[in-house]
Parts: sequence; C-alpha cells; structure tokens
Amino acid sequence: MKNLKSIIAIFAICFATISSNATEVNDPIKESRNLNSEITALLGSQAPFAIDETSKAEVLFTVNDKNEMIVISVSSTNREFKIFVKRKLQNKKIDSRKLKARTLYTLPVQLKNI
Repeated sequence: MKNLKSIIAIFAICFATISSNATEVNDPIKESRNLNSEITALLGSQAPFAIDETSKAEVLFTVNDKNEMIVISVSSTNREFKIFVKRKLQNKKIDSRKLKARTLYTLPVQLKNI
C-alpha cells in the first residue's frame, strides 16, 4: 500500500512539473508582423512635412511595465522626421506582449514619398 501511494505521488509530481514547464510556442514572424502593423498604425499614413526622397530612421526604444513604448533615440538625417517619429511613438501603448520590459530594441523606420 505504501508503494502504491509513493508511485502515485511520484506520477503526480512528474505530471505537475511537465505541465507547468509546457509553454505555447509562438511564431516570431507573426509577432513581428503584428508589431510592424501596430507601429505603422501609430505613425499614420501622412507626415506633416514635405519630403523629396525616402527618409530613413533607426529608433532605439524600450517597453515599460505598462506596455508603453519609451523612445530613447531616433537617428536620422532629417530633423523633422526625427521629431515626428518621436512624438508619434513616445509613451504609446502597444499590444505586443512578446516584448520584454526594460530591454532595448532597434526599429528601422522608412518614410516614402508617394
């Protein structure tokens, strides 16, 4: 009887350990697309300034505990574009839960003249 109880206890512990370590595998490409569409929606489709050619920027940001983007720096040769990107993204709540809080991320942003 003691052996049966011990075996049942061992199986219960093994089952609890295995089920607690099992995590859902998420597709990183899908997450990237979700974040990309969120950033595109936040930036909008029209810039409040005129551009002659394609403008590019590298945005260095982190995410706080409230899932808000904290823009640390925007590197671009176009000053208006830098200000525009920072104003549009600073402290905006994003839905992507896969970004770790207080981790630095780099985001390439490109603005094309259509």
